[in-house]
Amino acid sequence: MYRFFVMLLLILILLSTCMGCTYMVAKETVKVIDKAFEEKPNPEKKKKIIKKQNKIKDKAREFYCSKVKDEEKCNNE
Repeated sequence: MYRFFVMLLLILILLSTCMGCTYMVAKETVKVIDKAFEEKPNPEKKKKIIKKQNKIKDKAREFYCSKVKDEEKCNNE
């Protein structure tokens, strides 16, 4: 009988600590989501990122074409 109560107590402690952790994670997630929706998107920043990505793609294509003679990918040069 004593063993049953000890196991029950341990299970209750485990459940209460897990619920606390879950609550804290959910609370932080809600804060992040609220912050993301409150801020307005910045189109200038998006344009800069796209421009930088295109520049990186161009450099990669240039490097690839200098090393490999691939007519399909390097035909525009």
